[in-house]
Amino acid sequence: MQSHFIKSCAAIGVVGLAGSTFAGDTVRFDVSFSDIDIFFIDFAAGEIPANEQIVATGDPGRYVQSVGFSNVDVDVCWNVGSSFTGWASEVAFDINLDDGDIDGDGTDTAWFFVAPFAGDDTGADVEGTCSNRQALEETDVPLAAFTYKVSATGDVATGMSSAWDEGLGLRHSEVNTADFYFVLGGEIPAGCDGATGGCAEEHPTPGCDDITCCSLTCEVEPFCCDIEWDSSCVDIAVDVCGIYQYECVAPAYANDCATSPTMLTNGAVAAFNTVGANTDGPDAPECGSGDDDLPIWGDLWYLIEVAEEATVTMTCCNLADFDTKIAMYSAGAIGDPIDPSTLPEDIIGCNEDCDDPDFFSSELISTVPAGQYLVRVGGFLDARGTGDLVVSWEEPEPPLAAPECATPGDTNISQITVDSADFGNGGVWCGAAAENVIARSFPAADLGGAFDVSCVDFAWFFNEIDSYMPTIINLYVTDAANPLDQTVQNLVATTSCGLYSGAEGAPYTISSQSFDAPISIDIADGEFLMVEVRIQRQLAGGVEYGGFCGFLLSDSTAEGYISCGGDYFGSLSDIGFPDLQPYIVLNGSAAGGSDCEGDFNDDGIVNGADFGDRKSVV
Repeated sequence: MQSHFIKSCAAIGVVGLAGSTFAGDTVRFDVSFSDIDIFFIDFAAGEIPANEQIVATGDPGRYVQSVGFSNVDVDVCWNVGSSFTGWASEVAFDINLDDGDIDGDGTDTAWFFVAPFAGDDTGADVEGTCSNRQALEETDVPLAAFTYKVSATGDVATGMSSAWDEGLGLRHSEVNTADFYFVLGGEIPAGCDGATGGCAEEHPTPGCDDITCCSLTCEVEPFCCDIEWDSSCVDIAVDVCGIYQYECVAPAYANDCATSPTMLTNGAVAAFNTVGANTDGPDAPECGSGDDDLPIWGDLWYLIEVAEEATVTMTCCNLADFDTKIAMYSAGAIGDPIDPSTLPEDIIGCNEDCDDPDFFSSELISTVPAGQYLVRVGGFLDARGTGDLVVSWEEPEPPLAAPECATPGDTNISQITVDSADFGNGGVWCGAAAENVIARSFPAADLGGAFDVSCVDFAWFFNEIDSYMPTIINLYVTDAANPLDQTVQNLVATTSCGLYSGAEGAPYTISSQSFDAPISIDIADGEFLMVEVRIQRQLAGGVEYGGFCGFLLSDSTAEGYISCGGDYFGSLSDIGFPDLQPYIVLNGSAAGGSDCEGDFNDDGIVNGADFGDRKSVV
């Protein structure tokens, strides 16, 4: 089970979990909660939990070393009238700390949350019931050293709340028991406060510029904070702070050092020989090697330059005569100097074994933004040998043109019942790198007979500036409206376009995209024309974001359907959002008769079939 330390009003995620690096005596404060209900609290609006407990520490400005909890026994509830149950992951302990405005939000104090059931996105199974969750063992959550402290008043506010606002104002969970604590760490050594000089470098003044590392070092040797930061202090810092110091000794080949990699172009094949090569790169636990083998032995280095986001394949699979490892490292923007001192934190990934049955050679595939990258090849358990390294990457497809309805028809077929002025910025996000897929199914009665589809109107929005989302629109003839019920799904047409945001993102937008030519649809009763809009991931400065589909904040005459790139979830009502319906409208014209004189059956051909059994009259 995880425990997340989360800041109010920030993106959900881990703010800073680290091992304790505080020196000196610590003081622990305990708070208990029992027999209370917890609710959603809008901390951004200044609300505070009704169960708030103020702890008077008498120690203003002292840093908080860790927080923790135990004996958590909570009933998570599904309230009558609510579309969903609450989730255990939404239960949180609340603590108000001074973060020195490190996030630039304009205030020094902020609420932070500790989720004892982080990752448990489940709750009650039946509306009107509650489901028990327990976290009885004591769990300590270390905080980033010298980052969060007691406010100037010396008081620390604590409480419990829910992270989900169901909109009904009802209790989210019932707390039977829950114990919470926070620990004040030792003081910053005087020599570390405002010190200059790197911790891995000798200098004649006390302390070093990394407060955390300085504190750890001076706990071992106070001389380093009282007199000067000499070579012994550097040795201690390297040891206790885990400082990586790059060194390349007696290179055997031109690319035996990370600082002198061999440049490779897309698709290049590089023959290599690691016999006699040194091992200058850092340990790489990311390889997941057996026998606790962390180094990449006898490593050689290569450099690639990727102009735009691409999926890079680095392989010597079945191309080497020894057990290999391949790792990839970020090396900054194209043209930047190589800085080997940051290699441990620059690693992107590592692979040890592919499906090579003889020598267990390696293949690594990684999607990366534009930049330059180091590729490192070496061996497992000090193995060395020869082989070929092949590095290639897929060049990105050129961006698609913006949506355009080139030849609109004279008729719109819509299941939408509200005017566009009533549209809201509602939407859905399926997560990074996921498609957002919406669909509507139109029965034969909606089409009113044969219909030529010229364009599809659809709604979308996203907040990222200067971004791009490729979008695909498909037409299917199906045997049911709901994708979950369909046994027949015949693709009859597809078209694509690109969605673009400007300097301020893209507000709620209705676009219209045409097909290469009008698509003639003539379906029978019991069949449906399903229109599917697949808004793919956005690309913003090389960073992936899920696309956003546009929705109406209102009803429509028929349900819309939703997927996140895989199987459909069913309708919006099926997943608890009946008031969020996708905007998809057909544009085209009723299929007209033939222009051929005498083509009485409108099949485009004048022949005997136009006259049936009648004899032609001379």
